[in-house]
Amino acid sequence: MLPAEGPWGDHRPPAERLPDRRDYAAFRAAWPDLHEPNYLPFMAHRIASEDGGSALVFCRWDDAEMPLPVYIEPPVIGESLQNEFDPHDPARYVAAVEHALATWEREMDGLVRFRRVDQPGDARIEIRLRGEAAPVVDEAKVLGSTRLAEACAAEGRDPDAERMRVHFRGGGPVSIYIADEFGLLSEDQVEWITLHELGHALGMRGHSPIPADLMYEVVRDRVLVREGLSQEDSNSFLSLYKLPNGTVFSEQEPGADEERDQAPPPSGPPMLAIAPHVDTLHGFRVRLPYGWLRVETAQGVAAVDGVTWDYSASYQVVINRQPDIEAYLARYGPWYASRGRLVWGEPLVVNGRRALRGVLTRPESESVEEVTLVESGDGRVAVVTAECAAQAYESYAPWFDAVLASLELDAEPAH
Repeated sequence: MLPAEGPWGDHRPPAERLPDRRDYAAFRAAWPDLHEPNYLPFMAHRIASEDGGSALVFCRWDDAEMPLPVYIEPPVIGESLQNEFDPHDPARYVAAVEHALATWEREMDGLVRFRRVDQPGDARIEIRLRGEAAPVVDEAKVLGSTRLAEACAAEGRDPDAERMRVHFRGGGPVSIYIADEFGLLSEDQVEWITLHELGHALGMRGHSPIPADLMYEVVRDRVLVREGLSQEDSNSFLSLYKLPNGTVFSEQEPGADEERDQAPPPSGPPMLAIAPHVDTLHGFRVRLPYGWLRVETAQGVAAVDGVTWDYSASYQVVINRQPDIEAYLARYGPWYASRGRLVWGEPLVVNGRRALRGVLTRPESESVEEVTLVESGDGRVAVVTAECAAQAYESYAPWFDAVLASLELDAEPAH
């Protein structure tokens, strides 16, 4: 996996200025039925305007084109990749692609549908399974590729609606490599790569900033992941296909390239949600900051002051199966040491549970993380991570303390 920053990865937009949370809030007010949380700003296509400015526009396949015709080119597997005693049937990789198509149809609630065609010239999406090792570009394996640089054609403003007239034409063939330097990939791995590339073929221009998402830009190096899309994947594509094609997300005036100030940190006493977040699967409950966006994760819960792709502070509770704090540090201590300067403080008690807090500083990103380990007493350790910019730490620290004081670890949940 590529290096990550913070609880989900580098949540900041790329160098070309993208809208921030304030832009999203304005868009959200105009479209109140969006599925949240999502990463819609990373899905938009930048279109040049006649006056020299630009607009970020949502561009996708039109509803009238459904079901989308898809052609799958089977792989030709060379002898150097085949096991002569147990040869791999190319049809198994075709079936993996078919499973990926079925997953997208299921996740999209009928908004996106596919049909197989026998000739590439009849297809809107052409998937080429390549029976060769994936190329390496900038020290990263390119297991799949979809060209979208000119996938969206704009024809000016729609005079009858507040949107652009666009035509999504795809980005050419989707290439899926079925091998790497170690040999043939499994069908599950090929299915995951296809799921990701289909997301681009359906209209996503960029990548998710969140490592847990299918649409995160990542090299997984033979690591199997669960089938299907994350909540944010589903929310983003469902919103994309429910918005009118050509909807304008934001516009930038000619020559406008200003940097925006960060949202100010909170002032006044901490305010927590009245009702706690209760996680019966992992056996804990916690009152998160009032008004922060809450995101459930595979091992716990996270909350952010902002949105997942642009936030000022985050708070995350993850349950790790380790017998005690010492065992956790023996395993993960070197990883913390590699990320910055971590100074552990005095032991403390959180609602009757033994705990240890440390402060991790990372000068290169000008951020501070509080890491608090809390023992459950029954073979679990709650890993509580609170993060914000270094200059805002004094303002957020009381909020972090208040949330930690509300954390309660329940008895071992039944499985």
